[in-house]
Amino acid sequence: MRRASVHTLGCRLNQAESALLLDGLVSRGWAAVPEGENADLHIVNTCSVTRGSEAKCRRLIRLLRKRSPEARVVVTGCYAELDAERIRAIGGVDLVVGTADKHRLPDLVSALDGVSPIVRNRIERRSFAIEGAGIFAETRANLKIQDGCDQFCTFCVIPLTRGRARSRRADDCVREAEALAARGHREIVLSGVNIGTYSNGGADLARLIDRLEEVSGLDRIRIGSIEPMTAGEAIVARMERGGKLCPYLHLCLQSGDDGILAEMGRPYTAASYAALFGEYAHRVPDVGIGTDVLVGFPGETEEAFRNTMDLLEALPFYHFHVFPYSEHPRTRSARFPAKVRPDIIRRRADEARALGEEKKRRFHERFIGRTLDVLFETCDRSGRWVGHAPNYARVAASSAEDLANRIARVRVEESSVAEARGTVEEVLG
Repeated sequence: MRRASVHTLGCRLNQAESALLLDGLVSRGWAAVPEGENADLHIVNTCSVTRGSEAKCRRLIRLLRKRSPEARVVVTGCYAELDAERIRAIGGVDLVVGTADKHRLPDLVSALDGVSPIVRNRIERRSFAIEGAGIFAETRANLKIQDGCDQFCTFCVIPLTRGRARSRRADDCVREAEALAARGHREIVLSGVNIGTYSNGGADLARLIDRLEEVSGLDRIRIGSIEPMTAGEAIVARMERGGKLCPYLHLCLQSGDDGILAEMGRPYTAASYAALFGEYAHRVPDVGIGTDVLVGFPGETEEAFRNTMDLLEALPFYHFHVFPYSEHPRTRSARFPAKVRPDIIRRRADEARALGEEKKRRFHERFIGRTLDVLFETCDRSGRWVGHAPNYARVAASSAEDLANRIARVRVEESSVAEARGTVEEVLG
């Protein structure tokens, strides 16, 4: 049987798409093998968020070519859309597939010798459906519901690599969610570029969540990364009422300085972001909120950076990802003056990450003496079961029972930066 491996770089949306590609290949007779094993076909799903990401993609392609000289290599994803000719010039790449044709890839590789070496068509702005259901090894499964973005932030290439915002058909989202639940996935993560703009057939994101809550066998629905001004009253209300929607948000911030936010093209101020955060914190008990922070953006003075740090300290975040600014030549910010020195960027990133670790510690500490319902995922090397509460707090507990993909009530007794730890009181199912 022909063996295929899918290598994924970048975001959660790429992970969702890779899982769908793998499903399409398996349904056409390929055997799926993990990354790093020998295969007849290697598919590389690329990222183009920074020049460093693109360099990493090129290194992986060369490595696969060296490791498996007889295998076919197919490249897709954001970097393939942005710079297909450069990828082909690496040598040994059999096919480059752009964004518009990514989900056709299982059929394209079935007739590889008759296909043009570069397939890159215009990205159309219309609703879409996707064949199959993603194959995931993890307890949680990513469900792609949206693609593209209309925001055009000055540091971002996504409108170039993925096109304008468009939504997956609601019935098709529900269909895949049902298939994922039937495979045993008790939690799904709604994924996309700008999922708060979801709109299809009269259904916005909140109404889509209502439909997904009706899926039998699905216990949890988690919202992936979402833009602040799209996470409004309807989402707050659904988290407030309880149900399957998890009390968790990854609410992108980027900067806490109004001048930098304006230069980034972000459609909010620090005060409006803080007000939205406060609304969730007030109305949704124990909500977990994470964010992204971009430090060293052109023109970021020490005062601007301090404004960001002050906001990060003031708001009760669960965690945040810190990204040092990395210039991409195809973004508007690449032409901005007042570049920040690399050593200053590194120092600011280190400081922000240190605060992020402290915020995680404080968050986990809040639950000492309390009980949390935990969906367990894996057993670590020390024999402890590890999973997550609805608000995404990481929880570890020892148990003689097999808790994989089961929900148990855990009384938290101690905590650290990494996790809360406790004792299983009751296995709920």
